[in-house]
Amino acid sequence: MDANVLDAELTAVLHGRGQRVTPQRLILHRLLRAGPQHLTAEELLGRSRAQLPNVSLPTVYATLDLFEELGVIRRVPGTGPAQVYDSRTDGHHHLRCMRCGGVGDLEADVDLGGIAGAAREQGFVAERVDVTVSGVCPACARDSAS
Repeated sequence: MDANVLDAELTAVLHGRGQRVTPQRLILHRLLRAGPQHLTAEELLGRSRAQLPNVSLPTVYATLDLFEELGVIRRVPGTGPAQVYDSRTDGHHHLRCMRCGGVGDLEADVDLGGIAGAAREQGFVAERVDVTVSGVCPACARDSAS
């Protein structure tokens, strides 16, 4: 997507929530939205170094937290200590490799009504239901077979 369009979208969302538009936020947003991808804060920091040589990891984390709050990215649940962030915000599910830590999208129609209903029966108000399938990716499975 065009950088000007991305910048305008983020600017509107930030202003709508009373937040400041900063060069760091714009650049990190562009990098995240360069295509459907799953990134950790450390990976995003590495990708931003050329444009933001002085940006710190705490700034990246704070920006990711803000972006998640604003709904412009999603945190992938169940990815372990290195949180993974998804540039796709539409409802979809994930695959997570327990060996290499890789995360991918899982395109599948899943009836989540039963899970949400069980949560309601326990008095829980669900805001979102995510499915993450953990296992071994094809590359790691091939490496194990060798």
